[in-house]
Amino acid sequence: MPIVVVSSPIHPVGIELLRRHCEVREVHDGIVSPTAMRDALRDADGVIVRSLEVTAELLAQCPRLKIVAKHGAGVDSIDVRAATERGILVANSGNANALGVAEGAVALMLAVLRRVPEVHAIVAGGGFAAKRPTLIFDALWEATVGVIGFGNVGQSVAKMCGKGFDATVLAYDPAVPAETMHAHGAEKMDDLAALLGRADIVTLHLPLMPATRHLIGPIALAAMKPGAILVNTSRGGVVDEAALIHALCDGTIRAAGIDVFEQEPPAADNPLFSLPNVVLSPHVAGATWAARRRAATRAVEAVLAVLSGRRPEYVINPDVLAQARAEVA
Repeated sequence: MPIVVVSSPIHPVGIELLRRHCEVREVHDGIVSPTAMRDALRDADGVIVRSLEVTAELLAQCPRLKIVAKHGAGVDSIDVRAATERGILVANSGNANALGVAEGAVALMLAVLRRVPEVHAIVAGGGFAAKRPTLIFDALWEATVGVIGFGNVGQSVAKMCGKGFDATVLAYDPAVPAETMHAHGAEKMDDLAALLGRADIVTLHLPLMPATRHLIGPIALAAMKPGAILVNTSRGGVVDEAALIHALCDGTIRAAGIDVFEQEPPAADNPLFSLPNVVLSPHVAGATWAARRRAATRAVEAVLAVLSGRRPEYVINPDVLAQARAEVA
């Protein structure tokens, strides 16, 4: 029976499906030692990962490994090139958690605009009567929202903001045609600085890669409207965190909603923790039960497909399939 390692907790539906066909080893990253994780993977045929760093060194110690299935969309924690060189397929869960992340992004927008942590503290602290007359908020309704990155999550955010809040939606993604953006209620912007200068809220939905690392740095932050809000539910490295902290402190931008950090978990003395104009969450924007169920099912389906000689639905490195066909021929 094939051996599959599950390196983080996933929805029980996925585990149940996997156990029907495989020996399952639930060895969770961050709980077991790196040595125990390597030992568990050494004779594994497949692995399902969420946060585990799948390095070239780790892959070199897994001679039987045929697939790395990502529970989620982003594969920046997986050395895809090294996997491809070893003939190991990498697959993700497609758009399984797209709606969850999109809802999380909109929730952060509203939490910042409506100052949710602050008003909760006011009421809980007995300030209901004294503070109520002074509390006036900005609105998402009819705001201009700039969506950077227009994949599954960005498209969902555009629809939620446009149709749900009658917002004007601008979008920047050189890889996506204007027709696709228009179909989701967004105006395509070819110039990033122009989008930043018009948007009341800028929301990030980008994979982390060399071209996007620190895309939002000092220059981009300076191009934003002084009263603008930045929301990031993509990857922490897309934002230069030091530059963001500076921009929040000196009024370059007004506020931020942050779900992801450059270092995770963030250091205990991270300055973002003490800023009054931020709302923070611990990389859980997509953590809905519905999204977890879909992501678990798709990751398991990818593993089972590869182990039975079929192509998974969401392949990241199709060159492995081409190599296999060439070897058969």
